[in-house]
Amino acid sequence: MSTASNIALSSQTWFAVLPELVGTFFLTIAALTVASPLTAYAVSLTLLVFVYAVGGLSGAHLNPAVTVGLVASRRFPLVEGLLYVAAQVGGALLARLAATAGLVGPPTGDYHAGSTGAEFLGFGLLMLTVAAATEKKVTKAGSGLAVGGALLAGLLVSKGILNPAVAIAMGVASSPALWATLLSGVAFGGLYSLFERAKPPEVEA
Repeated sequence: MSTASNIALSSQTWFAVLPELVGTFFLTIAALTVASPLTAYAVSLTLLVFVYAVGGLSGAHLNPAVTVGLVASRRFPLVEGLLYVAAQVGGALLARLAATAGLVGPPTGDYHAGSTGAEFLGFGLLMLTVAAATEKKVTKAGSGLAVGGALLAGLLVSKGILNPAVAIAMGVASSPALWATLLSGVAFGGLYSLFERAKPPEVEA
């Protein structure tokens, strides 16, 4: 690959990283400042909006577990994945700083991690939906509704966080339940790949 192509690819990557930082910032703001029982709805609606706003630029992962799951299932490059995770964590920490400083309202403190199993299964629902959207099994027009809806369902079922970046911003990243989302991303990303391999070949008309 030529030097010019390398520079172009690098520029494209960095322009994709910024929306991940900004999107995760607003997602974390919603998680930190909207009181229960509306927290899950606010977070899911924020993700829905950003899928449409920046999905064409970065894919709108806004979650390290999503990125890890896509990298592990070979749907996303490793180097770009590492940059995405760094941007997501950075955005979450900036949101915590803004909330603590009172710029957007104080943290409510009522958004907690669920059990390990609940976080694993709740995030699995989101990961399967994201994988389907990545493989174009979900229409572009419906992608935001599908992903946002999957997150809402996962949050309501798990009563958890389902996002390691948000967990870090909340200071509870050491909880086993939160790291279960990373394992879930790998497991359910791989499971969707099995679905893809197992589907019967299309019959020509």
